[in-house]
This record gives sequence, structure tokens and C-alpha cells, in this order.
Amino acid sequence: MMSSSLRAPSSSTTVVITRPKAPSLLWDKAFGDAGFKVLHVPLIEIDGPPDPQDLEGVAEHLHDYQAIMFVSPQAVAQFFHHCRVNMSTWQTPCWATGGASHAALLKAGVQATLILMPEDESGLWDSEHLWLRVKETVKAGQKVLIVRGTDLQHHEPVAKDPQWAAQGMGREYLSEQLKDKGLEVTYLVAYQRRPPLWSEAQRMQVRALLNANSVWIFTSSQAARNLAEQTKPIDLSQAKAIATHERIAGELRHLGFGVVLLSRPGVAEVLRSLESLA
Repeated sequence: MMSSSLRAPSSSTTVVITRPKAPSLLWDKAFGDAGFKVLHVPLIEIDGPPDPQDLEGVAEHLHDYQAIMFVSPQAVAQFFHHCRVNMSTWQTPCWATGGASHAALLKAGVQATLILMPEDESGLWDSEHLWLRVKETVKAGQKVLIVRGTDLQHHEPVAKDPQWAAQGMGREYLSEQLKDKGLEVTYLVAYQRRPPLWSEAQRMQVRALLNANSVWIFTSSQAARNLAEQTKPIDLSQAKAIATHERIAGELRHLGFGVVLLSRPGVAEVLRSLESLA
């Protein structure tokens, strides 16, 4: 559940990365080189799609879509694992909100010229800034596929009904803008997210990190809620966190974190925020 990525002096501040288990090598190296001890405490576990056949059938209809939007690296990985396509002939534009999803698309074999994401100058990688990047590339009557996840609580089965796919997780802003412009939006659930399953001993380890000597980095509001649920009851007034979006920062303040700093999501920006808290 928790693993130390790099060794650092015992007196250094501990940086707790809360992303799912996918490696965060750039963050690990940057924080380690700066003298911080790095721990990974994934607060969201990823399971496969509830119905793999939904993804398998998409390959025959890729030509229907003007673009495919991927909400996360997990969406990219599950989509291309189950949707068998010839990547040498892939021509469908792909949208992403962040660098990790961009890297995942490149790894899957999508050409860089086919990937659209917010301009680097904005420093804000979210649906709002993605829309600014892509709105001139679409027009009424076209179709866009949004590949995302859904929440799975405690391994309970997900109900299958006509509205089920639209209940997947992901920002609704982009969908609303597309629909307002006259496009048809289709949703595809590629993975299931659930809270981590910890023993009481693991919960005690995590509680011990919620102090002034650690800085938690959050890239998801759901991760923040999962942490609070798994460690309650606990006083978070001494805990420090960095959030990569205002929505996440607001959730952390609501949960009671004593110090919450908002940072742009780039490695350099997060490191500067981290150094200001250490």
C-alpha cells in the first residue's frame, strides 16, 4: 500500500503522493533531488471495466467520432487494452486534460499531432481550458466520445441501465459545451474506481503521516474524500496539502486540512509550492 520511493535524511519533510499506482517518476526524481523523502499512498484503486465488451465494440465505430476525450491515464490504458485497433492507421483526434494522459496516449501509439490538450502557457489542465483549445475544431452534428471511469464502492456490482454510462465520473463542463454547440456526446466507461482497502494497521500508518512533517499532494477531490473516510475520526488541523485545482483545494479545506496550497499541476510548479511549505 505504501512504499518509499527514494531515500532522504530522516529529518526531511515527507512528500505523500496520492495518485493511483501508476509510476510518478518525474515527481519522484524532482522531489528526491530536492531532498524530500517520497512516499506513495494511492487513495484510488483502479479496477477494469464493468463490461469489457462495450470497449471491444468501439473499434468498429471509430470513424463515427470527430474526437475521443480521455479523462485520465487510466482511461487511456483501459481503452487501448480492450479496444483492439491498428494503431498504424489511427487517425481519430484524441483530447486530454493533462500531461499524464498525453504521455499515455503517446505510449499507446497515438501520433503527437493527433493529441489536443490545454496550452502549456495556461498551466491549468482541466476541462475548461481543454474546451478553449478544441472548440474551433468541432461543429454541430459531429460526435465526440468521452472515455472515463465510474465509482465502485466496496466491490458492489454496478447496475446496468440506459443511463448508466452517463453516470461515469468526469467533469461535465466539456460535455455541456459540446452539446450547446450541437454535437452529440457519447460516454464510455473504461474503468472502475474504488477506495483503497486497508487493514487497521495500514490506517494507523496513514494517520501518522497526517501531521506537520508531511505534505500531501492531491490531484483528485475523490482521493481527498477517500482519505478522510478511511482515517476518520481524525483531527486534520495539523495536516498540510498541495492541490492541483481549486475544486480539490476547496474539498481539502472542507475536510479540515490545516494548510492547503493551490498549485499548477506541473512538476516545477508543485516543487516550488512544496518548498514553500517545507
